[in-house]
Amino acid sequence: MNRIAMIASLAATGALASVDLPYARAARRPDVVLTAQETSWEVRPGLVTRTRSYGGTVPAAPLRVREGHRMVVELRNRTRDPQTISWHGMVVPDTVDGLHTPAVAPGASGTYEFTATPAGTRLYHSVEGGGMFSGLFGPLIVDARDERGDYDREAVLLLHEFEPSIPARGSMMDERPPGSPTLSAPAMGMSGGAMGNMGGMGAMDMGGMLMYDATYAVYAVNGKALGAGDPIRVERGERVRFRIINASATLTHRLALPGHRFMVTHLDGNAVPVPHTLDAVELGPGERVDALVTMDAPGVWVFGSTVEEARRLGLGVVVAYDGARGEAVWRDEPRDAFRYADFGGRASVGHVDGVYDLVLRQSPEGHNAWSINGRRYPNTTRLYVRKGGTFLIRFSNLSMMEHPMHVLGNGFELAMVDGVATSGIRKDTVVVRPMMGRTNVLFRADNPDGGEFLLMCHNWQHMEGGMACVVAYV
Repeated sequence: MNRIAMIASLAATGALASVDLPYARAARRPDVVLTAQETSWEVRPGLVTRTRSYGGTVPAAPLRVREGHRMVVELRNRTRDPQTISWHGMVVPDTVDGLHTPAVAPGASGTYEFTATPAGTRLYHSVEGGGMFSGLFGPLIVDARDERGDYDREAVLLLHEFEPSIPARGSMMDERPPGSPTLSAPAMGMSGGAMGNMGGMGAMDMGGMLMYDATYAVYAVNGKALGAGDPIRVERGERVRFRIINASATLTHRLALPGHRFMVTHLDGNAVPVPHTLDAVELGPGERVDALVTMDAPGVWVFGSTVEEARRLGLGVVVAYDGARGEAVWRDEPRDAFRYADFGGRASVGHVDGVYDLVLRQSPEGHNAWSINGRRYPNTTRLYVRKGGTFLIRFSNLSMMEHPMHVLGNGFELAMVDGVATSGIRKDTVVVRPMMGRTNVLFRADNPDGGEFLLMCHNWQHMEGGMACVVAYV
């Protein structure tokens, strides 16, 4: 039984059957041992939540390796559910992070062995037994062989929320507060004119346009709510490289550091063709942003969400200059829109070996049922690719919610976002905006091992609801 099928069975029956498939024994001792376990975690004073973690901390300890290193990781499962680890952003065989990855049964251990590539800011996280709703995640940093390190300090920030609740009733209203991410804004408004112009994309039944956003009791950066964790200490004049990882199960976030600007150099761990400077960055679930910030505004600042309610619930961290005193300050000043195309070139697509059109929408089968081309996983159409070929995948979002579409074990290049052509931006996750959002990506079938991999929405509600399909090498 593959991983998504197991999640579907959990939703249907309320319990997961034990799966204990054999792993090949590693040729050497593991570089690291990760123990998946039940954990009580204090997010802020007086708020202790029950979750799961690797080794008792949320997030788990960073894994850091040099590009090309042969990694051996042992997973010990001390939870009551089968477990696997997704090596988010890594190019690996499908037996490591694909359709043929065996799950580790409760009480058992398994070993992952793979070459650390490509370089960049990556993420490892659980798939079964709560997945991204749990605290089973941590940063994976793969240093490039030619890493220049042209900065003075580095800070890794993981965004997450605790104690999720999924509403039983949906809403058709766009109730996003000021400061919300542009990536989650509707590509087309709800005006009568807009609704009247949707015939070319197929009818959108109103019953399939409700939003069932998960809500959370508390937000956190590096496992601690704003003010509860250690501040980031900096010196005036330093260049700090922030590696920001959105480990949220469902939410797109927009972040700012008042008085400072971000020079975005990498998206999803990959260097962008055109580094771009702006006053806020945005990340959908599973996305990563690397940005250089010059520390030229001494003080004590809140580096956090541009949404006031999210900051109140804890999405932020204090940045304190050496010698500065007082309460952390927030200012509502970010104005720059975050657009993928601003970081790319303008080359044309060129020859492709095949085209796949994927329409993303809710399914009438349930209030949290999601489909690709009208079907839910595992009944979705397979995308067959030939090793060495280039395939154009065209996403169209006919729902009211954004969809961070992610492919395991591979990557892709952005080709068009909402009518704007772009090139050279290599990613593994892209947010397709709601209400007629359109994104085209070039999938180059260059995984040296081939295999079968999931293409899925990294919003955990939508993935569990069926928004996934298989990319199969032939």
